[in-house]
Amino acid sequence: MPYFDFLSRRGLIGTALALAAGGALAQASANWPTRPVKLVVAFAPGGTVDVVARHVAERLTPLLGQPVIVENRPGAGGNLATEAVLRSPPDGTQFLVAGSPTHAVNPHLFKLSYDPIGDMASVALLGTAPNLLVVNPQLNVQSVRDLANLARSKPGELSFSSAGNGTSGHLAGELFRKQAGVEVRHVPYKGQADALLGVMRGDVAFAFVTLAGTLQQVSSGRLKALAITSRARSPLAPDIPTVMESGIPDFEVLAWYSVSAPKGTPPEAVDRLTRALGQVMKDPATLAKFETLGAEPTFLSGASFVEFMKRDSDKWGRVIREAGVQVN
Repeated sequence: MPYFDFLSRRGLIGTALALAAGGALAQASANWPTRPVKLVVAFAPGGTVDVVARHVAERLTPLLGQPVIVENRPGAGGNLATEAVLRSPPDGTQFLVAGSPTHAVNPHLFKLSYDPIGDMASVALLGTAPNLLVVNPQLNVQSVRDLANLARSKPGELSFSSAGNGTSGHLAGELFRKQAGVEVRHVPYKGQADALLGVMRGDVAFAFVTLAGTLQQVSSGRLKALAITSRARSPLAPDIPTVMESGIPDFEVLAWYSVSAPKGTPPEAVDRLTRALGQVMKDPATLAKFETLGAEPTFLSGASFVEFMKRDSDKWGRVIREAGVQVN
């Protein structure tokens, strides 16, 4: 056989094999998932993100026709799981369940070797949750305006608690300091329960805390709720005004929960998971579950979701820089 004919045959065989392999990969993507799917949660079991992930996983399993497994990988404020998923093979078997701390806050608090928005495939936003501004009932204030006026009359004397440096409650307090034009001191505690006790004991004047679990303390009279940090009132507490209603314009603080994938994950897999998540978020059982968490199903995908994350990241980046926030 002439040498050039041999090379031509080899080239044709190689091309055929490559086409066959590409066809097999395309077929596998089209049939995704063909193996169990893992949702890697960036935080510890029992927290809101974990509860959201487990609820979603349970309802995704019949929709996808494969087991959807939840694995918790807490550590470094969510960065451990984020980097692990980002570096994993983009084969459609691993997805990250995280949210505002990992994607909007941590890039401005830690020296990361990656961009959690630009270096990952964004799948969907699942929900949002506001904070509640609470004060000690003995504090002589009835509104956000009263609190701001009291703080202005006593510069540097009022303090607020949080679950720790860089947490949502801390950043909400710093945003309040900036937007209201007041001087208040931050007192970090080890967790929200301790931060709430600080308010109830009168050790600090106020705190921004999660809605779920706090309303009971408000109903019992141990805390007084002044406002909620969403743009609209919460169905869980319709009598509590928003901070913006109370005289501080453009004040919005939301925790949010999302799903991301390693960049390069087959678009067919991302698309199918996105559509399945959209179904889950319309399920009445999901609406009920989110209500117990003090959260609201807020489904976004594609460019709208990416734009949402970038806006939130830009906002918290400015707050963190201007307030000089540092993690412990």
